[in-house]
Order: sequence, then C-alpha cells, then structure tokens
Amino acid sequence: MQILSRPIRRNSRGYALIIIMLFLGVCLVVFASVMYWITSGSYVTTRNNQFNMSEAAAEAATEKVLSQMNYEYVAQSLSNNGAYYGSSFVPSQTNDQASWPIKYVYSATNGAANQISVNLGVWSTYTVPLGSQYTNLYGLVQPCTITATATPIGQRFTVPATVSESIQFASIPLFQFAIFYNMDLEIEPGSAMTILGAVWSNGGIWTGSTVLTLSNTVSAVGIATNTANDPFCTGPQYTGTGKSTYVLGGQPTSGNDRITMPIGTNNDPAAVEAIINLPPNNYAMNTAAAFSTNGQIYLANAADLYLTNFPNGTNWGLLTPRGTNMILYYQDGANSSSYLTQITNDFYIMTNRITHLPFTSNWVRSSTSTNINNVTNIIYAGYSFVTNVLFYDWREGWNIGNGPPKAVQAVQIDIAKFNIWLTNSAATNNGISYNTQCKLSTHKSHPIDSIYVYNGVHLTSTTLPAVRVVNGGMLPSQTAPYGFTVATAMPMYVWGDYNASNSLGSSLGKNSTTYTWPAALMADSITILSDNWIDANSTFANKAICTSGGPTPGITTVNAAMLEGIVRSTNGLYSGGLENFLRLLENWSSAIPLWYNGSIVVMFPSQYATNYWKAPGGYYNPPKRNWAFDTNFVLQAGLPPLTPQAKGVIRASWNAY
Repeated sequence: MQILSRPIRRNSRGYALIIIMLFLGVCLVVFASVMYWITSGSYVTTRNNQFNMSEAAAEAATEKVLSQMNYEYVAQSLSNNGAYYGSSFVPSQTNDQASWPIKYVYSATNGAANQISVNLGVWSTYTVPLGSQYTNLYGLVQPCTITATATPIGQRFTVPATVSESIQFASIPLFQFAIFYNMDLEIEPGSAMTILGAVWSNGGIWTGSTVLTLSNTVSAVGIATNTANDPFCTGPQYTGTGKSTYVLGGQPTSGNDRITMPIGTNNDPAAVEAIINLPPNNYAMNTAAAFSTNGQIYLANAADLYLTNFPNGTNWGLLTPRGTNMILYYQDGANSSSYLTQITNDFYIMTNRITHLPFTSNWVRSSTSTNINNVTNIIYAGYSFVTNVLFYDWREGWNIGNGPPKAVQAVQIDIAKFNIWLTNSAATNNGISYNTQCKLSTHKSHPIDSIYVYNGVHLTSTTLPAVRVVNGGMLPSQTAPYGFTVATAMPMYVWGDYNASNSLGSSLGKNSTTYTWPAALMADSITILSDNWIDANSTFANKAICTSGGPTPGITTVNAAMLEGIVRSTNGLYSGGLENFLRLLENWSSAIPLWYNGSIVVMFPSQYATNYWKAPGGYYNPPKRNWAFDTNFVLQAGLPPLTPQAKGVIRASWNAY
C-alpha cells in the first residue's frame, strides 16, 4: 500500500503582519527621533537666538559706556573712578519700550544688579608700542576693561550673555611722527627727498613729485592722492612732476580714524591754535586751575619760565627806568601762595653821572613817582640773556617785491647766556637758584627746561612781533638730559646752528642726533636764518635779500622738533608745501645745505605771519634740503619738554561668553 504525503503549507499572511508591525515600529522610532531632533534643534536654536540677543544687549551696554568715556577722554574730563561709569550708564529700557521687545537686567562681574564693570588700570610709566591704526607708534596708555552681563526677563529661556571689551586710552606724542598735519598735507620738494618716519594727516595728503620717496607708513583721514595735480590748490592748479614712490606695500592709506588734538573737543585747526596762546581765564596763569590736567594743555601754563614785555612791548621809553620792559617769572604749581614768582633782574645799565640829590640810590623803580627825590641811577634793568632786536622780513612784506618788508620787533634769547644765567647767583629764591629749586622732588623734579615768551608788541600792517633764539649751537648743559623747549604765540626766528652738539661730541652737518639733547621750538611760524645772516641786510634799502648782494648763507644745522602754523593753499596760491615748512629769507642754493633733524608738526593756520609763500627768486632761494626724522623721538626719554600729546582710543580685544 503506497501512502502519499503532501508538504504542509504554512500561512504567509502571518509573516507579513509581523513584518509590517516591525516596519511600523521602526518608522515610529525614526519619527520619534526626528521629532525629538526637531524639538531639540528648535530648543537649541531658541536658546542660541536668545544668547545672541543677550549678547547684543550686553554689547550695547559696553558700547554706551565706551562712548561716554571716549567723549570725556577727548574733553580731558575722564574720571579716574571706574565706578562713576558703572551704574550711571546702564541702558534705559523704560523710556522707549518700542525698541526693547525684550527686557534685560544688567549685572557686573561681581553679580551686582544694574551695574556695569569698568576696570581702569594705571597709566604706563613709559611709552609702549601701540596697535590698530597706530601700528609702529608708541604712546602712554591706560588700560581699561568694560564688562557687562545681560540677562533676559520673562522669557522662556533665561540665557544670559557677557561681553567684555578691552581698550586702551592712548596719549600719543606728536613728535614721534616724522610729519604730522592737522590740515591737508602737500609735498612737492622739487629735488630729491626721502622721508623715513611715519606720516599722518588729519586731512588729505598730496604727494606729487617723482623725486619724493616715503619709506614708512603714510596715513590720511581724508583722501591720499599721488598725482601730478595738487587737489588742494586749484584755480589755477598747482602742478608737480608726477607720482611719488612708496616703499611699503599698501601705502598710502585713506579713511583712517582721526587723531584727536590735545585741546578742545574737535580738531578745528583754528581752535587748536589756542595751544600756543595765553590760556583762557578759566585756566589763567597764576591760578590753581593752570596746573590742572586741562590747564597744562596750554604751553604757557606748562613752561617753567614765563618771559614777557607786556604791556608795552619793546617801547622801552615808556617805562621808568628807561628800558625796563622785560619781566621773567618762575612758574611752579607747588607754590600755592604764588604760582608765578617774579625773578630779580641780573643785568643793569647805570648812569655814570655824579649826583648830589638826596635819596639817590641804585634800585629799580617799579613805577613813576611824583616825588622828585626818588631818583635812581639805573636806566635799564633786565636779564643777561634777553634783549630786544629789530630786523626785517621780506616774505611778510613782499607786495610783489615792492615792499616795504615788515619790521620784526623781536624778543631775543641768547641760549649761551641763558646757560650761564641758570647758575647765576642773582637768579635765586631765598638763596637757592631757581634751576636747583626746580629739581627738588617737592617741586618739578627736573631742571628748568622750557620757556614761554609773550611779546607785547602789537601786530600791524608794518610791524611783526616775534621771538628770536641765537647762539643755540649747544643747548644749555644745565637742562641736560631733558633738553630745552622754547614756545611762543608769535613767529619765531632761529639764527644760526641750533642744538648741533653737546658736551659729548658734535652732530654738526649730519643727519644724526647722537650728540644733541631733546629740543622743540613751537610758534606761529618758524624761519631759519643762516650763520651768515646780517640784520642790516634785511632793510628796505637793500630790497629782497636774494637781490641785495649780501653774504652767501652759511651751512646751517638745526636739530629740533617744530610745531608751527602754515598759510593754507587756496585759489591758486600754494602753501609752499612741506618743503617750505621751514621758512627762509636768504639766497641759498643747491650747493649750500640746510641740515635739519627733527619732527614736523602743523596744527593750525598762522595768525601772525600770514603772507603767502612765493616761488624762489624773490625774497629767498632754496637750499639743499638735508632733512631727516630724529629717531630719538620714538623713545620717551628722547622726547623734548612740553611735547604735545594727541589722544586715541584703541580697541585691544573683544570677548563674548
């Protein structure tokens, strides 16, 4: 019997159900994961968005504080107390609700609410390298860190953010620039010139000479132009020879942040000129305010000595004794009873007549008297290093060569005699020389190293008040190593070599300042008179010096930082450019060098010496310009006394967390 068996057929529909169930489970897991991922991503995105908004709020707080501190720093009123800015400048969220859809509470680093942390450091003792737009420059800096934490109120996520900004308030010595102009800068030297130091203009820059080479950074706030045509002297156009050579790549640069001048809240050149004038009443000399931070901006307040012939100028015949028209003051903020101390005269001219009048004596009468018996034998009382001089300036009285030249009535300072005067026992206060007194730690801790001169002669169409320094080939040894600065609101004339050597050696006729002391001359304008200058040759009878047949100018060396005004280009009248920054009045030539080592700073338009530059061949011919930047000025110890300090705020770092 054959038994047949058939295979059992399994029901496949059960497997399909299981597979479907498994697939559905996987889908649910994937869906749940996707939903979780979406939810988590939304959560994280929302928190990130909230953090970003909190960060923006915190940054707004730090920027508000920085804005206020920057304004007050420029205005010389920055508070030394960081707490002053900590609570007063928290952003308001109540006055303008529309701009604050989310409210925040601000806190300092210590957790205190409604405060911002402002940590002000101490000023650096020495100049340090600067960054940002001031690369390659040095300055005194005060570090500051501003930190704010912003925490949202009433939001789903309370995500705080903290922003910390590190900045530096920088005081930048202007003399560390080879060239600094607070106005438009024009350069077209005509003969080969190389500028090695940094160049800066708070206006625009025009370089239009193929023989001009600039080897360092060249920065302008306005447009820097390197073409043959001068954009600042139009109608008719002043034209150079073409493009100048820039050694560094990327130079020149335009659109830089403006460097704020030492005075005022803006850089208006006319307002900046106040730095060389007598200070206003609220910072007047012989007051405590003169020695405040704001008061010391004015050179008259900062100088150690104040020399004046006010109110009668050089009209010595109006005074009795005749010719007693110079008054010298020692200025010291440590002497609160009298900040200005009049210094006794050390030079006298006496009569040789024999008189039998009663009460005749050798004393200086301060004023005229109705008592005829008060008679003095002294007809002049002054100072051994100061006198009045008269000469003529043909640039200031050019009139197309027809003159007359302006009569320059100058207060003249003999630097060599001044050095002797500094040790003169006649110039003492209670038996101590003023120079020794100045060195005491209870006073200024340095020797007398600066003098401010105010000439009371009135400016007229024919008369020019001025200051002249002579015999300055070697600066006073009594002022070493600090050097010496002369400042005035009037034009200044430098006769002969100036600061060309010291007791260690000579830098005469060199682009080297190894054997010099730090020096500065600051005035309305500065004119160089060569070693061979003769006052009598400047008269109207001799007409312009270039055509007078006078002596050939001598090779002259001048080593000093110079701050002065210029006459701006306008309507076809060229300023003379950087190449005529040092004004000249003699028949120089390309065979006669004028050696100059220093720093050129132009901050304002001239107010006294206002006649325009005229092309060579009239009142002057140009020398061979051997000009260079004094690299000693990049070091604090190498800066001259009274060096003006510009202001800048440098952003060092920014962090958010």
